[in-house]
Amino acid sequence: MKQNMSLRELSRKTGISVANLDKIENDNTHDILLSNAIALSKALHVDLYELFCIKI
Repeated sequence: MKQNMSLRELSRKTGISVANLDKIENDNTHDILLSNAIALSKALHVDLYELFCIKI
């Protein structure tokens, strides 16, 4: 939402299906491939820690 990007647009940028992005967004999955996490991080211009709300 912060990036004002639809799931369809994010899917085009990352190569991750809209269905999988929806599962990730709504916390309906417990597993995410590292390659998908990196693709999301790059497409959204955030680091992995911020993407997963990890505080160090």
